[in-house]
Amino acid sequence: MPIDRQPAKDPRTVARDIPGIFDTMFPQLTPSLVAHFNSKIISFSDCQSVPDDLVQTSDLNRAMLFEVAFARGEQIIAGIEKADWNACLNTALKRQRKYFDAKLPETLLEADKKVAEWVARNLAIMLTYIQERAKTRSLIRSPKIPGYQWITSGYGDFSLGTRIIEVKCTNKKFSASDYRQIVMYWLLSYASSIESDTPEWTNGILINPRLNYIFEFFFDDMLAVIGAGRSKLELLELFSSMVSEHSLRMLASLNQQ
Repeated sequence: MPIDRQPAKDPRTVARDIPGIFDTMFPQLTPSLVAHFNSKIISFSDCQSVPDDLVQTSDLNRAMLFEVAFARGEQIIAGIEKADWNACLNTALKRQRKYFDAKLPETLLEADKKVAEWVARNLAIMLTYIQERAKTRSLIRSPKIPGYQWITSGYGDFSLGTRIIEVKCTNKKFSASDYRQIVMYWLLSYASSIESDTPEWTNGILINPRLNYIFEFFFDDMLAVIGAGRSKLELLELFSSMVSEHSLRMLASLNQQ
């Protein structure tokens, strides 16, 4: 029996796996421009980057290690000073299984805990700083990212008012795919604001608690640089057209199988 629709994908997957959409919409998002944005990264005096030598002492899968750190950071923000590592492991596994076939390690070694605790405390300091600067103190965990056409709804890392916050734990500065992802979140919020009168993200914040990096920007300012002179409405119309065309191509491919 022919498959009559394209499998839905979440916003994070679309931004990561279908970069061609963004190459057309934002042709100015070149390596040199990414380097320019990254030149505006700041660090916190109250945080220290995690030494790579220390990270290398952990044998835990890196994605799982930093997901554990993320969960531990949430505990600290909630006022839980004594780590509940079993809870961190369970939370990390649940989140990783959304995107990967994750397996839960039997236990965390001391090296794993040391790295995770360091990253977690950096994360808590960074988010507390952002909260203190914001007019609203309501930090939302896993804010909902609206869907669009065949793109399903998903979840970001944190939000604060109209600021969307994404956490990265790589050993390098923010990449083009990181910027694509957070711009995708803005685009979906803008579409939803027009269709359903929901709030639009106004600020994007990328943070890397492993390296002690943070970069905050206004989406309007970024779009003025990467949007090829198009207005927000024109960008949405182009996005809608490209998403529809991609869906038709996928349908044709699936029906030929």
